[in-house]
Amino acid sequence: MTEHRIGLALGGGSARGIAHITMLEAFDELGIKPHAIVGTSAGALVGAAYASGMSAAEIREHTLSLLGTRLHAAKHIWANRTRKLNSLFALRGFGSMQIDGAELVRLALPERVADRIEDTVIPFQIIATDFYGQSEVALSEGPMIEAVAASIAIPGVISAPEIGGRVLVDGGMANPVPFDKLPHTCTYKVAVDVTGRPVPRDGKHPSNMALAIGSLLTLFHQIAKLRRDQNPPDFYIEPAVDAFQAPDFFKAEAILRAAVPAKTELKRALEKLI
Repeated sequence: MTEHRIGLALGGGSARGIAHITMLEAFDELGIKPHAIVGTSAGALVGAAYASGMSAAEIREHTLSLLGTRLHAAKHIWANRTRKLNSLFALRGFGSMQIDGAELVRLALPERVADRIEDTVIPFQIIATDFYGQSEVALSEGPMIEAVAASIAIPGVISAPEIGGRVLVDGGMANPVPFDKLPHTCTYKVAVDVTGRPVPRDGKHPSNMALAIGSLLTLFHQIAKLRRDQNPPDFYIEPAVDAFQAPDFFKAEAILRAAVPAKTELKRALEKLI
């Protein structure tokens, strides 16, 4: 039997990125271990856990314990109250408050995640964007929390860290679905795109947060489409997450369910390789 080295790219999508967990279940159920993983934004968060050796089931359990309901989230924050909760928010100039990305990542990631990117079980890269350089940055070594914080740093919402002398922001600005950053040693490349498209909700006007981040996701979607058309990966999967808005983190269970048909599609594709 030919051994295929399958690379996995997990894209950005805010709350829609929870769907990545369902996609990872396809790999686990078939007993396939990715040869390498690259993650952007939400994909960096989920990818960090999976690349560190956690199973999709374990990541699902952690996510639902954290985001199943607002009560779950409140309990998690209270359990971590030894960290100063006000450190989660950072003042950036007069009247400007942002979420501290590193503190958010510490609260969100399971404890089993590797401390450094280069220490993961599966080779892993995190994509961020160099604000001043206007270019993408692929981080393959260094502290995990700082790198993930850079990849999820939505401008104006989550603080932008400085790593290696560069101010880094959300990786989706440069490469929303980073399949082209998978190593050439991969014989097949799988890309999971959760950028989605905005869908009206019974005439309800979207919240300011939904508009702000949703507009970015629209940009990400167009960038991803352009990159895919220019250099398509072997498998490009788009879970049906359009119905969920960017801030819908407390709809985690519904997002996981919505991705099941895409998981079935991915399993069929992967089964042909084994």
